[in-house]
Amino acid sequence: MSKIGIVIGREYLTRVRKKSFIILTVLMPVLIVAMIGGIFFLSSIKDKQAKVIVVADETGQYFSLLKNTGQYVFIEAKTGFADFRKNSDESVYATLVITDDLLKNPGAITLYSYKQLVSSAENTISSQLNEYLSNKKLDSYQIPNLRNIISDSKVNLKIKTIKTDATGKEIQTSAEFASSIGLIFTTLIYMFIFVYGAMVMQGVMEEKTNRIVEVIVSSLKPFDLMMGKLIGIGLVGLTQFGIWATVLFGVSFSGLFISGDFILFQKISGLFEAVNMATICFYFVLFFIGGYLMYASLFASIGAIVNSQEDTQQYMMPVTILVLFALYAGIFSAQNPDGPLAFWSSLIPFTSPIVMMVRVPFGVPWWQMLLSIALLFLTVILIVKLAAKIYRVGILMYGKKPTYREIVKWLRY
Repeated sequence: MSKIGIVIGREYLTRVRKKSFIILTVLMPVLIVAMIGGIFFLSSIKDKQAKVIVVADETGQYFSLLKNTGQYVFIEAKTGFADFRKNSDESVYATLVITDDLLKNPGAITLYSYKQLVSSAENTISSQLNEYLSNKKLDSYQIPNLRNIISDSKVNLKIKTIKTDATGKEIQTSAEFASSIGLIFTTLIYMFIFVYGAMVMQGVMEEKTNRIVEVIVSSLKPFDLMMGKLIGIGLVGLTQFGIWATVLFGVSFSGLFISGDFILFQKISGLFEAVNMATICFYFVLFFIGGYLMYASLFASIGAIVNSQEDTQQYMMPVTILVLFALYAGIFSAQNPDGPLAFWSSLIPFTSPIVMMVRVPFGVPWWQMLLSIALLFLTVILIVKLAAKIYRVGILMYGKKPTYREIVKWLRY
């Protein structure tokens, strides 16, 4: 076995055998499901005590239209608001003041509060008054059965989106589903680049500060050590992702199958077929490898440069900005996967691993995909070579933190 293979095996087996890896791998799908369920559960919980809204209706037309809900209670201010609040034991959340006929003057309604109001208060009032005002406006036209005519004239279109292939086969698709899949894979690559790139940097720093690296490089080239560490930790990431994907997909589809809802099962299966999950997973692995090797090489060189965790911030900032820009470019590209932002960001090597995954579910021309992959891996080769030069010198240097000028000198050695 080659020396790089030995390092790969050591890095991989050391990490996958740790209890933390096993626990995290098993618990992460459970935590994700629990987090999503917890968000929906907490968002469904309403305040136990309804908020009081005082209504000062100078027209006398609208207070009777406002109905109490589980969240808001409307109380009429029969006296001035100041006197009402002074003599009332109720906790007043807001005051609604109506000064004129809202059909003639829609702006004659104001909601006052001592704190920033939530949108649900405004929406509750608007929904109740709008219905009354709309009906009153229709009645003013004095056209028989006008409401029924308007109701019958409303048409709700249900547009099916069908994708056809070269053979003429038709597959029903969903733009929302394709966008969701793209954003999920984009977020995963973003997370893995940061998590496992930081793991590489941490490993390099530990070996440097413990002086273990001085013993290792006596029988192993620094380049072989760095590449073995990068590949080994990258395989750990792919293993973890493979386990999570298998568990989540297995549980989801088995749950649908056990529930007996075969129509929903077929519909979801059709959506996955429409976006071609096999192709998406293939490109995910490809762009994960390219993006991970590129950024992990930079993380490894940072770990070799610094002597403590505090020193990493100075060198991490440019890398962090690049990755964050790629993430936000991917999020905004989901609405227009063929637009200029998506096109150029999916070709630029520093952003393509993250942004391209948004475009893959929508279909990418073969020449753009090949160009993106070629540029990415050419950049990976260049970055790995430059990082190896920094790594070779940095891991054996202690004490003073090097300046950027000194790092450039290392690249010329």
